Amino acid sequence: MRKIEFEVPAEIFGDFTEKLAETGLSNRVVGRNEDDEIEIEVHYDKSDAGLIDELEEHLQDLKEQLSGEEEEEEEEDDK
Repeated sequence: MRKIEFEVPAEIFGDFTEKLAETGLSNRVVGRNEDDEIEIEVHYDKSDAGLIDELEEHLQDLKEQLSGEEEEEEEEDDK
């Protein structure tokens, strides 16, 4: 059994865990890191590597969306 940790910003925790639940992979919340991101530990078999890739891509997409939203808010605040 292999293990990977995901560091998920609190703002997108719900969206990420929804996708994680769809995979059926064993997981647990480990805690928070120094950046206040939620650490999630996921256990998987070698045959589940494709699911891990999907989760990594999904998390990256969510982080990019979050970053874009924060930039929009900053631009609105500057007006």
